[in-house]
Amino acid sequence: MKEIEAWVRPNIKALKPYASARDEFKGEASVYLDANENSFGSPLPQNYNRYPDPLQKELKEKISRVKGVPPQNIFLGNGSDEAIDLLFRVFCEPAQDKVLICPPTYGMYEVSAHIHNVDIVRVNLLPGFELDVEQILESLTPSVKLLFICSPNNPTANSFHADDVELLVQKFNGIVVIDEAYINYSRQKSAIRWLTEYDNLVVLQTFSKAWGLAALRLGMAFASETIIHYLNKVKPPYNINIATQQYALEALDNIQ
Repeated sequence: MKEIEAWVRPNIKALKPYASARDEFKGEASVYLDANENSFGSPLPQNYNRYPDPLQKELKEKISRVKGVPPQNIFLGNGSDEAIDLLFRVFCEPAQDKVLICPPTYGMYEVSAHIHNVDIVRVNLLPGFELDVEQILESLTPSVKLLFICSPNNPTANSFHADDVELLVQKFNGIVVIDEAYINYSRQKSAIRWLTEYDNLVVLQTFSKAWGLAALRLGMAFASETIIHYLNKVKPPYNINIATQQYALEALDNIQ
């Protein structure tokens, strides 16, 4: 097991997160005076005057049954892009740490790196669009904190060899993020199966592609409890609105 705490930015470790009204009260009530909500409802046919569950417990329970991952190992974000952004916030010191990507690949890794003033190490894919494992391993210096692997890859559409990916997870003394936005279109098994073996692994999936729910902006991150703890610590209080939670629950109820 790897020491995740050692890679977390010191200011994030010391951070006291915002505590919302829903965080501080775990039961059910008809009135929440401390939330400062409009108790008269809303102009819409369905009332949206109450704040949503900040940790999306009901939705995570249902996703847990579908994915076979315990709820405490699930983070839900405003799209997978939010999870990507938060991983930079938790693990990368601006103007100090680095991230490794394998172009051509999903462009948001590079955009997020620029936003957070994190240098980018690029190891291009081989001519057959496979990972250059040897060059990646040589490039994983101590300043590299995140390694992004998009599999199936966007835009090349191929899934990388599982043995290559697992070797990188084993060898890298940092966080490996496997982006599986297109996993439902692949014959390859999800890297979720490795979560119990590697606590430095983050697997991203989304409701935007195969689920056909791109407008809801709902992404999933599966990881160790330690990583999930820090993602929850730095996220906005109510990052998943109640309408998104409700529609996602309805979609999960209609799995064929």
